[in-house]
Amino acid sequence: MLQTLRDIRWASVLTVVVAGAFTLVTLAAALRGRVWAWVPFALSAAILVREIRYLQRARRRPAGFDEPDRRAGRE
Repeated sequence: MLQTLRDIRWASVLTVVVAGAFTLVTLAAALRGRVWAWVPFALSAAILVREIRYLQRARRRPAGFDEPDRRAGRE
């Protein structure tokens, strides 16, 4: 359990939470007619998506594409 908590990238989790909250606030402002709010909404949404994808890739185990080809010795 303790090792799992150490493996979590807390800075990225915090970035996701803050970017998510900011995205919702700027989306609400944009939908209320504030045209200027679309730019920060797009930027924070892009940061949110990037960090979520980073966290998903970090949890995935390596695919092994950099390992040598095992079939090479059979020929």
